[in-house]
Amino acid sequence: MEIFNPRNIRKADLVVGIPSFNEEKTIGFVAKQAARGLKKYFPKKKSVIVNVDNNSTDRTREAFLGARSDIPQIFYTTTPKGIKGKGHNFKCLFSLFKDLKAKTGVVVDADLRNIKPEWILKLAEPVFSKYDYVSPFYTRKKDDATITNNLVYPLVYGLLGVNIRQPIGGEFAFSDKLVNVWLRKEWKETTYQFGIDIFMSLNAILSGFKMCQVNLGKKMHKSSVPNLGPMFIQVVETLFFTLKENHKKIRKIKGIKETPVLNGKRAASLGNCSPDGKHFERLFRQEFDLNKRFFKKCLLAKTFEEINKMEKGKIEISAKMWSEIVYDFLYCFDEKENSKSVEALRCLYFGRVASLFKEISNCSQREAEKKFLSQAEIFFKNREYYLNKI
Repeated sequence: MEIFNPRNIRKADLVVGIPSFNEEKTIGFVAKQAARGLKKYFPKKKSVIVNVDNNSTDRTREAFLGARSDIPQIFYTTTPKGIKGKGHNFKCLFSLFKDLKAKTGVVVDADLRNIKPEWILKLAEPVFSKYDYVSPFYTRKKDDATITNNLVYPLVYGLLGVNIRQPIGGEFAFSDKLVNVWLRKEWKETTYQFGIDIFMSLNAILSGFKMCQVNLGKKMHKSSVPNLGPMFIQVVETLFFTLKENHKKIRKIKGIKETPVLNGKRAASLGNCSPDGKHFERLFRQEFDLNKRFFKKCLLAKTFEEINKMEKGKIEISAKMWSEIVYDFLYCFDEKENSKSVEALRCLYFGRVASLFKEISNCSQREAEKKFLSQAEIFFKNREYYLNKI
C-alpha cells in the first residue's frame, strides 16, 4: 500500500473518493468535474479528492494526478499487484476518511462519461443537512443494471420493504457516523470485491440510518457486462449472507418504506434501445447441465420441472416464478456450498434476463421502469413464500 499526499493534508471536512482499476481514459475528467463542484459549491469547506486504486497497470495514477486544480489530491494504492477488489478500495478510503476526521464523504465511479459539477452538490449537501446515506436515482438504459433490476432491487424491496432504486449504484454519499458502522461490521471475502456496494446499502438500511435518493439525471459509463459473471457471485453472496443474518428484523416488516427522492423523480431523456437477450439465452443453456443438481436441491419439484423444459425449449421465466426461484435459493444458501449454489442461481438469472428483455423490447424507458417496479412489488407480495420456509 502507498499513500501519495503531496500537500500533506491532515484534516478535511469533505472527501470525494474515486475507486479505480485501469481507468486512465476517464478518471482525469471525473477528477476535474469533482474539483469544479467542490470549488463552486463548497468553497468554505476543507475538501480533498482521493483516488483509491487497485494498483492499476495503465496510467491511471498519472491521469488522476495530472488533473490538477485548487483542490488537494491524494493517490492511494490499496492493494499489491495482482490483487483486485472494489471493497479493498473502500476499506482504505473509509480508514483515511477517519484519519482526516472528515464529516461527509462522496464517491463517484472513475468511468463516468457525463458527471457534472452539480453532482457533488446534490450528493454532499443532504449529508451536511440531515441524511446519513445518499443513494443515486438516475435513468439508465433498459439493458443496463441487470443485477440491480432483477435481483438486488426486488429483494431489498421485497424483504426489507425499502424502495431504494439503486442499492448498488456507484455514486453515493455518507456521514462519519455511517463509516463507523461499516468499519465495525464483519467483512466477508466478497465484501472486499463487488459485494461492497450492497454491504453498504444493507447496513445503512438495517441500522436505521436516515436515507434519501438524489436525482442525478442519466448515467453514462463503461458497460458492466464483461464483469457480470464474478460480479453476480460477489454481490449475491454478500446480499444473501446479510439477509439470512437478519431474519428477525425482516419478519417485523409489514409495508413499504419510500425513500425520498430529492430533486424530483423526473426521468432524464435517454435514447431508446431494444435489448437483445440472445447472449443471456446462450449463457443459460451453456450452464444448465452444470447446475442441474442444485436446481433439484433448491427448487420445488414443480418449479424444477418447468425449468427443466426450458433447457432445450422456450425460455420463459415470469416475475412470479423468478421471485420463488430467488427465495428458494436464498433459503438453501449456506456457507459451505455458497459459491456453487449462487453459480446455479446465476444460470437461472441469465434465463430471467433473457425473458425480461423480451417483455421490454418494445417498451419505452418509462414503461420498462414500470416493469422493474412491478417485479419488485411481486417480490413483496410473495414474501410470505420465503418467510414460511424459515
